[in-house]
Amino acid sequence: MKKIIVFLLVLFTAGNIYAQDKINDSLRLLLSKETTDIGKVKLLVEMGSRFGFGGLVSRDSSLAYLKEAIDLSEKINYTKGIISARQALTYALDFTGNYPQALEIGLENLQMAEKVKDSNDIFWQTRAIIWIYEGIGDYKTALTYAKKLASLANSESFREASLKEQLKAIADQNLGIIHFNLNSYDSALYYQSRVYKNTLNNKSYGMFALGAFYWGNTYAKIGNNDSAFLLYRTALPYSIKVGRLDYAGRINLSMASLFYKTGQTDSALFYARQALTFIKNTYAADVKLGADSLLSQLFHGRHQYDSAYKYLNDFVVLNDSLKNRTKITQAQNLSFTQTLHEQQLTQAKKDAQQQFETRLKFYVLAAVILIILIIVFLLLRNNRNKRKANILLSKQKDEIQSTLSELKSTQAQLIQSEKMASLGELTAGIAHEIQNPLNFVNNFSEINKEMLDELRAERSKPEAERDNSLQDELINDVYENSEKINHHGKRADAIVKGMLQHSRTSTGQKEPTDINALCDEYLRLAYHGMRAKDKSFNCTMETHFDSSLPKINVVPQDIGRVILNLINNAFYACAERSRSTAAERRNLEGFQKLQGLAPYLPTVTVSTKNLGGKVEISVRDNGNGIPEKIKDKIFQPFFTTKPTGQGTGLGLSLSYDIVKAHGGEMKVESMESKGTEFIVQIPAK
Repeated sequence: MKKIIVFLLVLFTAGNIYAQDKINDSLRLLLSKETTDIGKVKLLVEMGSRFGFGGLVSRDSSLAYLKEAIDLSEKINYTKGIISARQALTYALDFTGNYPQALEIGLENLQMAEKVKDSNDIFWQTRAIIWIYEGIGDYKTALTYAKKLASLANSESFREASLKEQLKAIADQNLGIIHFNLNSYDSALYYQSRVYKNTLNNKSYGMFALGAFYWGNTYAKIGNNDSAFLLYRTALPYSIKVGRLDYAGRINLSMASLFYKTGQTDSALFYARQALTFIKNTYAADVKLGADSLLSQLFHGRHQYDSAYKYLNDFVVLNDSLKNRTKITQAQNLSFTQTLHEQQLTQAKKDAQQQFETRLKFYVLAAVILIILIIVFLLLRNNRNKRKANILLSKQKDEIQSTLSELKSTQAQLIQSEKMASLGELTAGIAHEIQNPLNFVNNFSEINKEMLDELRAERSKPEAERDNSLQDELINDVYENSEKINHHGKRADAIVKGMLQHSRTSTGQKEPTDINALCDEYLRLAYHGMRAKDKSFNCTMETHFDSSLPKINVVPQDIGRVILNLINNAFYACAERSRSTAAERRNLEGFQKLQGLAPYLPTVTVSTKNLGGKVEISVRDNGNGIPEKIKDKIFQPFFTTKPTGQGTGLGLSLSYDIVKAHGGEMKVESMESKGTEFIVQIPAK
């Protein structure tokens, strides 16, 4: 029996698509014969609306027709045409998930419709804005506009009884959906029952199917499954009858979910597949997402893992493509801007009152200060003799305090200088590191622009002259380039986040940290920082990271400073030996003498090791090494072997204190002319 139903539904769907194509062909024929500009605008808006909204959609065709309608309306100064086309464009953009642009155009168009006082356009544009806010999940703002919509439907602007009832049903439908999403199920049931009765009496089958569907969703939510199934089965044939295949897909998915919830997996499987069949030629991505997820679970429960994996893979691919949080964030920001604009008039009134109160407070404060000054003057005059007796002691105390303050200030400045030097080296490294992905982003953006210009030129040709294969190739190239731009943009974003994490003031909050990743990141950044200061510097970098290393609880900003300081010192030691070796080779005369001098290859090695209860970090260089006589002084504050102006002598001292604060230890092993190794051990727990 189910196979027969499937066959009939598919047959009906195919017939529906054929009918849609016939209508579209008819509209194209009428457009080719239309002689008036206003008539052409109306046909273009109708064609754009048919393509951009409903069960069968073609986004590119919709946008093209509506843009042509807007351009022609502006050319002939036809305001009604501009409003109608922009209104249809709002629906088309919303239907394909481009919420920021839809909201921007919708709010502007609503103001235009209100300015010319066109009640019909105000009503439909308001409904479009409600849908956009629902799409971004801002149901409170959507409720505000839904109440405005209900007020418009009940106003005297619409006198025809049948039209008025239709608009009331639309307003009630929106209120019911919003209350459902706000978990106000009693209110949702109230409005949805009104929609059901209204549309049934007026034979508005499309609205009736939608109303029955949402009413069924509410009953399913509160656990009344029998009523939910009855309403779903009632809504399904009417949604097919009016050609809303996206409705039919959603109804089938809801039935499948409810059957799955009640343990009837065979029925759940049947209706989930039906949902995918209906939405095959629509943009109902949410239905496909839900159906793929449910089918993956169902096949997994049946141990049909190939099918389960197929649907799970479809779900993951589609879900990733829909996670465009930037659009939602932009839409929410635009919503905030609109709200702020509405509050400016109220705020302007408050500002005048606040200015008056501020002036009054200032005058009161000035009077209080004046009184205090008079009292202080009297007290100073009365105690003048006592102060004279203690003046010598006060001067001595002030001198001691001044000297102590200067010492503290100097120490703080030196510590800050060390931190800024560390940050400067890190920033130089990041500048080199980030330049590469930015070059990729810029280059691929320019290429995309050129290919889109070429695609636009191809699209402007008559249909018979277009090279479809060239268009497909350009679209694929733009898509691939966009993926590359996205990849390199994320790479640059990760670098910037790493810089911010390093540069911000430490909160002292420990968190699980991957020491291998931390060492690798700061090794690369320190190298680029050194290269930024000295273009001739080159050094071999070796890493030996223990893959069994666990994440340990440390303050990542502080441990990062330690690692960066040790690596910078290692590079500095290698650079110093490179310069001294080069000078030595220049001083030698004769090929035989040069043969006796082995070439110097500067190398810095960073290693990690899992010691069970501890994690070891090693930074080794093959520089000149530390002389034995100063080895005991290197961790002392302000001790440095660098020339004046190149070091504060606080780097190793601060690093030593940070490691001690983490319960660890730092030690150094060095041989002159062989190199130096700093070893840091930190508890793993």
